[in-house]
Amino acid sequence: MKPIKFLQKNSIATQLIKIVFGFYCIVALTITIIQISIEYQHTRQSVENELAINQQIFEPVLSAGIWNLDDEQVMNTLNGMMAIPIIIGVKIEKKEQNYKAIGIVKTKSGQQKKYDAHGMGLFILENEYKDVFSYQFPIHYVFRGEPRKVGTATLYSNSSVIIDRVKIGIILLIINAVIKTIALWLLFFWVGKRILLTPLNKLVQAIENVNFDDLDELKIDLKNKRENELTIIENAFSDMLKNLADARIELIKSRLILEEKVKLRTHDLQRAKLEAERANEVKTEFMSQISHELNTPLNAILAGSQVLKTCIGPSQSQNLLLANQIYSAGVHLSMLVNDVIDVVNTSKDELEVVIDNCQLNDIIKSSIAMIKPITEERNITIDYEENNLVILADMGRVRQVLINLLTNAVKYNKDNGFIEISALKNSVGSVELSVKDSGVGISIEDDKCIFEPFVRLDYAKKNCITGMGIGLPLVKMLVEHMTASIHFESTVGFGSTFTITFKGASECKKHNK
Repeated sequence: MKPIKFLQKNSIATQLIKIVFGFYCIVALTITIIQISIEYQHTRQSVENELAINQQIFEPVLSAGIWNLDDEQVMNTLNGMMAIPIIIGVKIEKKEQNYKAIGIVKTKSGQQKKYDAHGMGLFILENEYKDVFSYQFPIHYVFRGEPRKVGTATLYSNSSVIIDRVKIGIILLIINAVIKTIALWLLFFWVGKRILLTPLNKLVQAIENVNFDDLDELKIDLKNKRENELTIIENAFSDMLKNLADARIELIKSRLILEEKVKLRTHDLQRAKLEAERANEVKTEFMSQISHELNTPLNAILAGSQVLKTCIGPSQSQNLLLANQIYSAGVHLSMLVNDVIDVVNTSKDELEVVIDNCQLNDIIKSSIAMIKPITEERNITIDYEENNLVILADMGRVRQVLINLLTNAVKYNKDNGFIEISALKNSVGSVELSVKDSGVGISIEDDKCIFEPFVRLDYAKKNCITGMGIGLPLVKMLVEHMTASIHFESTVGFGSTFTITFKGASECKKHNK
């Protein structure tokens, strides 16, 4: 949690006090400056009025001294005038020429010059006295009832005289402003701390101390006796804590219920898994045994049909046809049994694959010959161009893969349809073997399940197409065991194309798997 001093420094209350106090200081400073300026101007006007009063006091004496050419009387009068605090210099002019001067006066050129008590000019000043102002009045002497002008007197004063008079008042004014400012700041700070800062600090501490696991012990009391925004926040925060506490209780209950359900579900899944594994083992064992059991009578049937064909003469064509059908059915059934055995061995990782150089052309020819009877039944033509390509694979397994693909191409084809077999070497040296048919195609829904064992398509079920659902899964298993790959493209109503990519004869060394 942040220290309280940091919160006080950056709190809204402190910022509000600073803003208000800043405006107050600006206003107070402006008013104080205005008061000082007014006081200064008033005092200057008073000094100028006092200078004017001196005309009435000293004009008769000065006029008599000048008229009688009594320089001593004139200088004594000037020294008497210099004794007045507001006068810093006096200058008497006769016929626009300096007659007598004492103190600080201005020459006609505007320079300041200092005279001693005897009227002797001492030196020129470089405007040492700032804001020098003056009052000038004519000097008249009444002779035979008529006033006659005998000269002009100029009395000088400056701002230092005014400052000396207002200095005490200005100091008291500044002290008064400083005291009021400090008092107002303390008042603002006390009020802000009591009304805003302390409650907000309590609220911040309460928020930072919120612990979801310990909501019942957290309480907040801002101790506001009046309804305001802070009490609304306090009530809303208390309600939020109550809602959180209730939600926590409900969450704990839901978690316990969910944990119990998960526990039961896990137990059920484990039991179902064990049962499925056991059933799968039983199924695999059963299929393995029955496949081997079927092979024994099948071999006898195949051997017997072969012997039977040799014993039938040329005149018994009907019997020969029957013997050929028995032999073909036996071969087909033997292939199915062998497929089942291969699927079982693959699941046990016991499938044997021998990789060697294979003439692809020979494999394709022998595969076409084996499915020829079922293609003739539906009048399906097979197009194929011979090649001299050599692949690295197991010849028997490649033949088994190709026969499965061709058998499916016949089953799912249309009467009078076609099958195209093509083989070519691609740019990287691999050999691509493709089987394309003009059949019903594969729907998008069936794309992901055609390679799953014992899964039959809806089309096969509806149209009573024979099969066990192990042809394509076995093809994929065999292809992958030969380090090859398979993919397909299909459009519903326009057939399918299955492509197997084998390694060329120069891609790897001969090996067994």
